[in-house]
Formats: sequence, structure tokens, C-alpha cells
Amino acid sequence: MYSVYAWGSPFAAEGLSSFDPSCLSIQAYLQLCKADWQLHWTSGADISPSSSLPALTCGGSVVESGFWHIVEFLRSEGHNLDAGLDQEQVAQATAYISMVRDGLADALLFSWFLVSENFVGVIRPRLAQLFGFPLSLVVPTQLKSHAEQRLGASGPTAGHDEPAGADGPGAGGAADTPRSRIPRIYLLAKHGFRRYPDRSAHPVYAQAAEYLAVLSLKLGSKQYFFGDRPSTLDAVVYGYLSPIIRVALPQDTLRTAIVDKHPNLAAHCERIHAQLEQPVPASTQGALAGMLAAAKQSILRYAALPALPLPDAKDNPQRAEKVRSATGALLVFLAYVVYNGIVSAPSPKTMRTSENPGDAADMGGLLSAVKDM
Repeated sequence: MYSVYAWGSPFAAEGLSSFDPSCLSIQAYLQLCKADWQLHWTSGADISPSSSLPALTCGGSVVESGFWHIVEFLRSEGHNLDAGLDQEQVAQATAYISMVRDGLADALLFSWFLVSENFVGVIRPRLAQLFGFPLSLVVPTQLKSHAEQRLGASGPTAGHDEPAGADGPGAGGAADTPRSRIPRIYLLAKHGFRRYPDRSAHPVYAQAAEYLAVLSLKLGSKQYFFGDRPSTLDAVVYGYLSPIIRVALPQDTLRTAIVDKHPNLAAHCERIHAQLEQPVPASTQGALAGMLAAAKQSILRYAALPALPLPDAKDNPQRAEKVRSATGALLVFLAYVVYNGIVSAPSPKTMRTSENPGDAADMGGLLSAVKDM
């Protein structure tokens, strides 16, 4: 039996077993080729030799990590979704997969992390619930920053002029002008989507619209992209489109582009989703068990220290006033983070970890979930 280690899901209620498209893709691949496997939700990538997820183990040993490496291993084991394709079709599938993992991943990242209303209203609170306190204070913001870095240096955000005023992209401009060197992602975030929620002229969405049209034309009225049998391309398209289709967002420009303009793609994802048995994670230990144990030990060590005499407030009234001010400021800060959903308790139904109870989220590996989308 294979074991897949994947990032957990804050969207289990929507039927998604991970928030990472690569993890969803490999799970769909295993399910479509009818392999014997089990799922482990994890909050760290320590088990992966490349510090990225998904990771696959067989016989208790890690064999591969990363989508393509796992697919190649599964093919060598006889689980090849592309066995019925000829050389030309395999080349086409590879090209389509690269297109999906490039442009559609950028559009998904933009929609989730760069559209403020989506990030603040849905994505950040869900991720905070998934990882729990205190990681909820760090993880969502770090993922957002990493998405900004990726999009700022990627193709869809380069080579476009700054929006002309508040009306959107300009019609021209030299590539070497000072303003053109401003990161495109900053300009898009600056002009925002709250005033123009449905504009498709933004570079990331415009490129995604082109890719979706190509995929829709390739699928046509067929059940799968290459006929009556699923392929690797079907698994990848499901992994990248299902989070867009199934997660409702305040600004759903990207979802609308699929459901309204390309209903065959939406139907394709729902058809594959209906074939997937929702995996029951094999690992159920709390992600913060090790962190809480360390905190407990610190408290015990602190309690064992000899008590220090406290200064009398009457002898030092200024010190007492400072203590009251600091305490009040701390209470205001805690009220702010709780009110804004920055701190959230982990949900036992959605938060799962690897079999090591001391595992906490590995930030380097976690950011690779955004980098490798």
C-alpha cells in the first residue's frame, strides 16, 4: 500500500482533501488508476527529501516527492494513466499540463492571496483554522508574501504596462520606462478588485482565460481529454480547477470564467470528483502536540524558579502605571487579532499531521506549496 503525505485541507466541507493543487492532483491520479493507497495529512514537509509535498512512501520508506517524480515512480510500478496514449498524445498531454501548472496556478494564487477581499474574508480565516494558534499568526501572511514574490517575477505579471489611471491596463508604453519597472503585482493590488471585481483584462486573469479556452476546446464534448479513459492531464486539471470551482469567494472572477464560459470544464471536474472516494486520513494526531509539550515544559521550569520579590507599587508609582499600560495594550492587541480572525483554534476534523506528534509546520516546506503550484 502506498501512503501519500499531503498538506491538509481547510476546505474539507467543500469536498477538497488539500489546499494544494499538486497534492490534489496526485490523489486524483492514484484514485483514477485504482491504486491501493492511504492519505496522511501533515503540517510539515520533514518527511520529504526535497522539503516539498506531496510525498509518497511504500513499505515504510519514502520513495519520491513532488508530483512528477511520484507519477514516474507509479508508472514504473504499473500504474500508468497514459498507457493507452501514443507518442503524440503524450507530448500533447505534457504541454497541456505545463500550461495548467503555470498559468492557472498563477491565477489561483492571485485570486486567493492578492485579491484582498478573498484573502481577508475566506482564505486567511480558513488557513488560520487549519494550522491553529500560534501558526495562524504566521502561515497565511507568509503564504501571501510568497505568492506576491512568485507572481511579481513570473511571466503573467511582466511585459504589461501600468493601468491607465483607475480604468485598467494602458494601451501602450515602452518596456524601459521607469514606471514599467514597477512590479506588476503591486500595480494590480494598488488598483484593486473592489472597484472592478469582474474585469478580465488583468494580465493574470487574461492569460488564464486563454488557457481555459484552449483546455475547453481540447476537451470538447468528450468524457476525458483523450477519449473514454482518464489520463494524467485529467488528474492535473482536476487538481487545479477544483479549488477554483468548489471554493466560494467574495470576488469569484476566476470561478465565473470557468462555470459560465466553459461549462464542459466544470462538468469534467465534477465528473472526476464523483469518482473519487473521499480518503480517510490515516494520521490523526494534533499538529501542535510537540509545541504544546515544549510550552508545558517551559511553564514547569518557570514555576520551579524561586519567586522574586515584587516592588511595592507605593514605592514606585511610575512602574505600576507602566505595568497597567502594558497590560491594557496587550488586551487590546489580543482583542484585535481575535476579532479579525487572525487567531483561530484548530479544527479536529480538518487538521491532521504526520505520525510524529512533535511535528510543527515547516515554513520552508510550506512555502514550497505556493512555489511549486
